Amino acid sequence: MKDSCFADKESGVSPVIGVMLMLVVTIIIAAVVSGFAGGLTDSSTDVPVAAFEFKVYSNYMIASSHGDTGPYLEAIMKSGEAIDTGDLKIVSYYEDADRNIISHEFTQSPEFQGAHGSKNTFRSFNGPSTNTFFGRPGAYWHTGDKFCGGIEYVLGVPDAGIEAGNLIEINVVHEPSNTVIWSDEVTVI
Repeated sequence: MKDSCFADKESGVSPVIGVMLMLVVTIIIAAVVSGFAGGLTDSSTDVPVAAFEFKVYSNYMIASSHGDTGPYLEAIMKSGEAIDTGDLKIVSYYEDADRNIISHEFTQSPEFQGAHGSKNTFRSFNGPSTNTFFGRPGAYWHTGDKFCGGIEYVLGVPDAGIEAGNLIEINVVHEPSNTVIWSDEVTVI
């Protein structure tokens, strides 16, 4: 005769252990998904740190242009690490005569060897006969470097519409990270 205590003997995992295993698997999957979503993988781009000073002139005497005057832009890197200008864009906002906010993006200057004060370039003069054109391969912006050019060309503000006292918001954007690294509201002088 069989003992009734051992007749229905089944082997298996207890329900408590089964629930614990499912919970551990769920936690591991959630950790992996949150790690990828939260940036656990290092695919970020280093964002440069720099400070600039932009001066916008309504009437600027350009000595090398033999007395030509008119709107002009000077931008100096005041501090920071050297930045490849091919990684930068200048985004500006201004209010037109109808009180509409107009935006403009500037990324690259043509390589033009005109007069020192050419308004159709944005370039730096880093020594005798040395021109660095903004956005061109190998063109770096170092602390102390000054880039010069036309307001209409770089900022999109028509020369005819610029007056002392106008405000222009200027942003320097690091394109690989799509991060504004410098921003200021500049008053035209």
